[in-house]
Amino acid sequence: MLRAVRNFLAAYPTISCERRSNRTQPIGERLSGPDNGGSTCTELVVPQARDPFRLALETIRDRAMRGAYSPGGAIVILEEARRLNLSTTPVREALAWLCGEGLLERAPRAGYLAPRLDAALLRDRFWVRLRSVIASLELTADLDIQPTPDGDADGDRAVRGLFDRLVRATGNRALVETFHRVDAQLRMLGDAEARVFADVEAEALDLIRLEVAGSRRDLSTAIETYHRRRMDSAAILVLEVERRAPPPEVRS
Repeated sequence: MLRAVRNFLAAYPTISCERRSNRTQPIGERLSGPDNGGSTCTELVVPQARDPFRLALETIRDRAMRGAYSPGGAIVILEEARRLNLSTTPVREALAWLCGEGLLERAPRAGYLAPRLDAALLRDRFWVRLRSVIASLELTADLDIQPTPDGDADGDRAVRGLFDRLVRATGNRALVETFHRVDAQLRMLGDAEARVFADVEAEALDLIRLEVAGSRRDLSTAIETYHRRRMDSAAILVLEVERRAPPPEVRS
């Protein structure tokens, strides 16, 4: 029986090659063994199945964080499903998940809404992020951490990357989860901050410079100033977001 199997594989080297390539054979490497003649195997690309829920979750989350939805406006499940070419089920599941993340809200009766902006709540969120980052600096004061700033990031992304690095360095999962939740809720303010504060790029460069070459105390003071400035301007930021909010989509 074993001899018959070997003879069969020797008679059909292409089938053997394709199967091995599709599993573990690296592209361009020669197949080993007595039956292949040292031939080179080409990888077969097998398309991965699309995950509708993951697609809906990541797309709608990105839109919410970019401020693509009008604050307090309804998010229509059928429209989102059409936009993504999905059924309504994964979209509904994704919207429910994002409510749990605090990026969306449930409507009083049914459905989902983009989050309403409130100056007092906004100040509280800035305060929570501030305390998360300051606590991270304190927890890692005795660690020798080499900063790895992204030199190609713009001001907003550079600062968020800095905060993320500081919090992750603690290894404290609860702190990381708290930070990520509130930071995601504040991300939609990026464009509004750039319009309200004319020096956001210079502000970001100063923070990155302090991370790389400054003292922990100076960095902590700068981060405090960064957040207090936004807390004091929370009402102006809310007005700026609402003024530039996208108009409700026209339904056919």
